[in-house]
Amino acid sequence: MDDFSAHLKTVQRITFLFLSLCFMGWALFPPYRAYCAGLILGTSVSLINARYLAWKIEQLTQAIMEKSNRKVNMGFITRASIALLAILVSYRFEQIAFSTTLAGLFFVQLATLLLGIISNFQRK
Repeated sequence: MDDFSAHLKTVQRITFLFLSLCFMGWALFPPYRAYCAGLILGTSVSLINARYLAWKIEQLTQAIMEKSNRKVNMGFITRASIALLAILVSYRFEQIAFSTTLAGLFFVQLATLLLGIISNFQRK
């Protein structure tokens, strides 16, 4: 479980670095503000969903370790609703690009995948 939280902290740092680059792009390149705003919105929602899923996984792990009969779901409806809310916000406001919001929703998942592949190669 310590490996899981270490990976999550590393992905969170990578995401904050990417978000800071997006904010710098938003401030320095006015013609591309809509695209940067979409990336900011999508990546932020992606990070929120990843943290929520990690919290649910910790709850599930505790329920299994305690051998309780407590029912724990993975919160898919909540995570899908948050992503849908981000999509609706980007669709509603023209200051936020719809396409980059969609791309930003996958950032944390791709960063987690790449970090897992890299750490797997480093172990071998």
